[in-house]
Amino acid sequence: MVISMEGLLLSILSEINSNIKTPFVLLDKHGQKIFGQDLKGDNISEKNIFLINKIYTLQALLPKNQLEDLCFFLEITVKAKFDRELAAFINGKNSILTDFPFPCGLALIQSEFLAEIEGFINTIFEEGMTARIDDILLSFLPMSNLDELKETSTALYQTIAEEVSQKAVISLGGIAHSQSELIRAFNDAKKALIFASRKNFGVLHYPEMALELLISLLPSEIRHNYKNEMEMNFKDLDSDTINTIRVFLDCNLHIAQAARHLYIHRNTLIYRLDKIYTITGLDLRNFNDAIKMKIHLILNDFF
Repeated sequence: MVISMEGLLLSILSEINSNIKTPFVLLDKHGQKIFGQDLKGDNISEKNIFLINKIYTLQALLPKNQLEDLCFFLEITVKAKFDRELAAFINGKNSILTDFPFPCGLALIQSEFLAEIEGFINTIFEEGMTARIDDILLSFLPMSNLDELKETSTALYQTIAEEVSQKAVISLGGIAHSQSELIRAFNDAKKALIFASRKNFGVLHYPEMALELLISLLPSEIRHNYKNEMEMNFKDLDSDTINTIRVFLDCNLHIAQAARHLYIHRNTLIYRLDKIYTITGLDLRNFNDAIKMKIHLILNDFF
């Protein structure tokens, strides 16, 4: 099926309208009628309604409380049907949405509280779009830069933890400019979610998880032995020191950049790195030692 986003909405509304007795009219943000026949009477009520990630105005010859019920019914029914159509689109199953908002960044979210998180995302990203496929929330963000997607997703993760007070895993698929790229991004992001059951929080990005995927293929006994061997050197590291290690590795062993991210002086960071070397025997400024440390963190995070 080849159809526009608005065409899909009108098709869904027509199906709904044929099965209910209450006539209604849908207006866009400019007040232009996009669905329904003109209503006649003095008791026309109207209310804003959220359909396929846009705000419309719904009009009907109903008391306000019944109009609210109609809005709720339309919102959940349209969303369920749209999510099914989007699932077909993102899986390449003979469905094409001609005006899908490309380019976009794709992020998959897993949590026990997806309904709360979805409502929150729709509030803060007015031009974004969300959909549910099984137990995964898909967030399509209007951006074309991967670094921007990473920064936005990290900020989103932190905001979810603070504002919604729930843990979540966010897996990035990357930037998509077409349906084929969106399908690939979705599949890559799903692959990263195999680690979600082992790490119940954080932001994952499949192209940057080659080491994690490689370690996952090792026999569990080898992983267990290496982890135990390294633990002897790490038991005296506090949470602030572990955070310093993570930031330094994330900044590709760049001292000045890591110091800026940690909001500390360069010399303070060098002192911390020296202290880490004294405790663990690993100098993180040395690539081989940094790899050993990275493996230890992966084992602690995921295994």
